[in-house]
Amino acid sequence: MIASCFAQPRTGYRCQDFLRHFVLVLVVDVFGEGSNKVAAIRKLSLFAGILVCLGIAGAGEGQPAGLESRKAQLEVQKLELEVASLAKKKSEVPDWLTGFLGLLVGAGGVGATVLVARLAKISALDQEVHKKRIESYGALVETTEPFALYFTPAKPIDPEACRQIGEAMRAWYFKGGGLLMSTEARDAYFALARALTRAWFAQTLRVPVFPDNALEISVVTVDEYRSELSGVNLDDVEKWTFGASELESGNPAYRFKDFVFLQTCTSRLRTELSADLHSRRRPS
Repeated sequence: MIASCFAQPRTGYRCQDFLRHFVLVLVVDVFGEGSNKVAAIRKLSLFAGILVCLGIAGAGEGQPAGLESRKAQLEVQKLELEVASLAKKKSEVPDWLTGFLGLLVGAGGVGATVLVARLAKISALDQEVHKKRIESYGALVETTEPFALYFTPAKPIDPEACRQIGEAMRAWYFKGGGLLMSTEARDAYFALARALTRAWFAQTLRVPVFPDNALEISVVTVDEYRSELSGVNLDDVEKWTFGASELESGNPAYRFKDFVFLQTCTSRLRTELSADLHSRRRPS
């Protein structure tokens, strides 16, 4: 009988199916016709033993499920503890500190906004000033044309010419050009204006005559003349002596010394004007 229960095993054949089959066979065998009562009692005893064994096995089979359930409960408890810990840490931060930090962040945001707006305004102003300088500086440079090193106008550079150049510069300055100059450009402007004023009151000026002395005037020769005049301070307008000097000789550096001095002043002015315009940089 029992062998018939294990004959032809089926996939997924559970303990409940086995017991059901075994009970049916046992009932038929015990209460069927011609059954042996003693044998039936033995079979019932065997059946009881099998039930006990199956109960133990069933308990064993359910154990893994219990372990998984216990593990899940432990994970949940762990998460609850972590949430409680985070909530505790959050509650440890004083309310006043949270408010202060919020105020600080807000003030920083406002300050950054104001700074960006100010920088944008300054940038726009700088661009507008640069545009006005480009439109204006050319007229000031034009007034210094008599001190050109090449193709210098044939008009003599005498005290009267210095007065005219100074007046043209003054007109440019007070028509608005002076408002556009940087501090460095303005200082160079005043140095040249003062030099021209003193040249205007000089009796004579030691300058070349154009076009007769044109070959003796160039960038190279003027630099050489400056080097030879190293004993005289070309940077001190107030101490410059116009006209004849004790060191005068046949040396062109001394024959043209007043031209070299005034030309140096005009060159410095043009250099500062170019610096204001950033015009002597190569395009990037």
